[in-house]
Amino acid sequence: MMYWLQIFRIAVLCELLSVSVLVLLGSRVLTAWVILAAVVELGLGAHSLAAVSTLDLPTFAWTGLGVTVAVLTLITLPAMLTIDLMRTGAFTSLIVVELAWFGFLGVLFLATGGSAADRAANFWVTCDLWTPAEARTICAETSAAAAFGILAWFFLWAYSTTLLVMLILHASRGHYVWKTSVKEANFGAGLPPRTTTAPVPNAYGAEAKPYENASLNPGQPPYAYPPGTSPAPTGYNSPQTTGYGQPAGAHPSAYPQV
Repeated sequence: MMYWLQIFRIAVLCELLSVSVLVLLGSRVLTAWVILAAVVELGLGAHSLAAVSTLDLPTFAWTGLGVTVAVLTLITLPAMLTIDLMRTGAFTSLIVVELAWFGFLGVLFLATGGSAADRAANFWVTCDLWTPAEARTICAETSAAAAFGILAWFFLWAYSTTLLVMLILHASRGHYVWKTSVKEANFGAGLPPRTTTAPVPNAYGAEAKPYENASLNPGQPPYAYPPGTSPAPTGYNSPQTTGYGQPAGAHPSAYPQV
């Protein structure tokens, strides 16, 4: 009973908070988590790189990847977060830039975690069988690097996929927010409805013609002409005039025109 009550409270809290606030909160929490994972990967990778040379062990690929992704993360994400907090509309805060960079970091974290998991399963196998104690430490660090790398990739891509789906849904209804920041995007405004104009049926249920629309809507002309033009007169031809202002073919008068 208490379990369902907690779920109900969480649901009510989510209803009270707007969608934009939840997305912004998720972005901040994700950034903090990825920075923490980068610090862990940096420490594990640097220690393993320094220890394998003294233990006569091969250099593992995940150590270099871990140090690289950690340095890139620690240089870019805190700067992007600080700029977003201090300024509005900065280039580094755009949603499209955030999605691209988070996706790139996710690939690097996945490569680090996958390489470390492969070494833990196929090289170290069981840490207790290795000697000396320094080797067992590196074995444990390999498993930890695999866990943090895969978790960082999972949360980065889960957030990016969710945000991308929201962008597509809003763009399909004419609400384009991918060139704004997460804190400026009004995701809670809802999707604007599609506006379609249905044809006006006539008395017989068929689609009305323009002259029938005019009878249904007296204030609206059935046809429109471009500005500066008018319909040509029909039924008679206007007589051509001469240079004297008289119709062609008429006898000129002997008296001067007044």
